[in-house]
Amino acid sequence: MVSDHPYRKVSRMRYWLNLIIMSALAAIVVAVPYVTYRLIDPLPPRRFAIAAGAAGSGYDNYARQYARILARHGVELEIRNFAGAIENLDQLRDATSGVQAALTTFGVTQSSDAGTFYSLGGVFDAAIFIFYKSTEPVTLFAQLSGKRLSIGMPGTALRLAMLEILKATNALDASTQLLDHPDYTRAIDALMAGEIDVLVIPQQDLNRVQDTLDAPGVRLMSVAQAEAIAQTIPGLKHVVLWRGLLDLGRDIPNSNVDMLASRNRMLVRKTLHPALQYLLLEAMREVHWPAGSFNRLGEFPAEQPSDLPLSPTAEAFYRYGPTFWQRYTTFWLSSLLNRIAFFIIPVILTIIPLVGFAPRIYRWLHVRRIDQLHRALGHLERELAQKPDAASREAEYLQRMAKIEADVRSLSVSRAFEVDLQRLKAHLRMVQEEVRQVGAFS
Repeated sequence: MVSDHPYRKVSRMRYWLNLIIMSALAAIVVAVPYVTYRLIDPLPPRRFAIAAGAAGSGYDNYARQYARILARHGVELEIRNFAGAIENLDQLRDATSGVQAALTTFGVTQSSDAGTFYSLGGVFDAAIFIFYKSTEPVTLFAQLSGKRLSIGMPGTALRLAMLEILKATNALDASTQLLDHPDYTRAIDALMAGEIDVLVIPQQDLNRVQDTLDAPGVRLMSVAQAEAIAQTIPGLKHVVLWRGLLDLGRDIPNSNVDMLASRNRMLVRKTLHPALQYLLLEAMREVHWPAGSFNRLGEFPAEQPSDLPLSPTAEAFYRYGPTFWQRYTTFWLSSLLNRIAFFIIPVILTIIPLVGFAPRIYRWLHVRRIDQLHRALGHLERELAQKPDAASREAEYLQRMAKIEADVRSLSVSRAFEVDLQRLKAHLRMVQEEVRQVGAFS
């Protein structure tokens, strides 16, 4: 069996080395865009769920308005109804529930929520209406001690806030009775029938508030300590129901009424796509921008101090407004253009240096053997010039020259590198001539 010539083995080794290097370069070119793609979110989904309180509540009403706005952009907002702000938050905490956004109040979160949720900001302040039947004005919560109170159903944010208020003002004792009513309509009927003394309801419909005030003997509590209570209990705010706001003609109310309000906000899971966060912020602005009974024009949505981090998307929304693309293109086109700007362009900028470096690698792979032989010839030249006993080592030099000449003859290069090979051969002839001169001298 005839063994392979050594030069063929070397040629095959060079071939496989070249193939490995070029394959590694190709893998890098493919891997860079892939890794970048994995680090950047895909296009936003077309559907997500929001926890929106009980059906027919203020939360539910706002969520339905958001859904209509998002539908214009081809995104379906699934509304899921629960008892109230606290249950909304529980559903948002549950990663298996599928809920990715929730309307809730300040003051009911836990310290661990900061690692899971982002706040998109405040959306509205819901005034707390406290009705009572008495011939004497009630302005302090301490006056409610021993009364029959309806302060919301157990587990609701309203009941939790009212219990905090009653405890803080020493109005909750053994003589105080807490009565539960399944809905506010029945609770209002119970107040008018004299079955309860005090009714607490969140802001729903000012027409219903006026109807309740029209009932004989029913009055609206003006909270004298509203500002102090708001400063003491998280999630509450001091608001004013201005004189005549309910009915200017009949001057209802006939004086300014100091009230407390719950501060409400939008929370999302950190996994909700930034583009959907932005779309939800746009819907919040459209719904809550107008002036209301307790807020100025443009007051909401608002970047408010919070116990939870504000979403980076919300920070940009409040501070810089929409980008050029968001202002003049559709939602989906804007999402695509953002991906082009933040994904494709960096990938191209990453690949360009690799592409520019590829010809250098290609040239190095083909001429590195030529360079090695140039160096070998150079070493031999320097030895011939520097050693006075060169003639005595003629046989060694001839042997080295023969090996270099064999290596040169075994080289095979593409047409692009023939000039480099011709230079090597010229260099070889020059050194051969010098070796011959050494032999002639000896």
